[in-house]
Amino acid sequence: MFKPLPVLTAATLLALAVLIGLGVWQVQRRAEKHALLDQIASRASAAPAPVEMLFATGKYAAYRHATAQGTFDHRVEAFVYAPQADPPRPGYKVITPFQLASGGTILVDRGWVPTDLKDPARRQKGQVAGEIEVAGTLQPSSRPNAFTPPPEAANHTFYARDSAAIAKALGISLASPLVLEASTAKKGGPEPLPSQLEIPDNHLQYALIWFALAVVLVIVYLRFHYVRGLLRFSR
Repeated sequence: MFKPLPVLTAATLLALAVLIGLGVWQVQRRAEKHALLDQIASRASAAPAPVEMLFATGKYAAYRHATAQGTFDHRVEAFVYAPQADPPRPGYKVITPFQLASGGTILVDRGWVPTDLKDPARRQKGQVAGEIEVAGTLQPSSRPNAFTPPPEAANHTFYARDSAAIAKALGISLASPLVLEASTAKKGGPEPLPSQLEIPDNHLQYALIWFALAVVLVIVYLRFHYVRGLLRFSR
């Protein structure tokens, strides 16, 4: 005879509600993530536009192809550590303030250089002077995590492309926290290195795990009471 234990039943129902809730939440997060990925893909496929026009759209400027007219300030470059894996090469991304012709300053990720070319004096041909147009993609600022080494502000070396931290170290104000990642190389300058979009999409797997645990919980609960009932009946 099935006779549920009140305390165990209450605890099981509570745990079941939590597990199902977590599964539903992961399904909702998956839908939100797919909407974000579709939005990013749509922005990335749009035609280039001047950064001033894109900044006016707020957060929708991220991942858009853009152009900027202005002048580099090579006196205060910053460097983001970016070792390459294939083949293994230590090196840095060169981040240079760019004074817009329309006013304001942005950061331009001009690309990658090996360690021996970190010193601007060794790549003078690539230090373009005068007003130019830069084409690239507007990328969000990177956030350092618990494992990111602290920046070496004295020599303008960073371990995350954190635009706020870089601007503070360089003593400049930015028109936008977005970084313009250059897509074309200048002879003798850094080699453009596009960012790899890394947005994990594991929500379906997580949802299935939570729902599976809910099913297992119900099975264990019923099995426990079934065995308990048999033992009581056999006495």
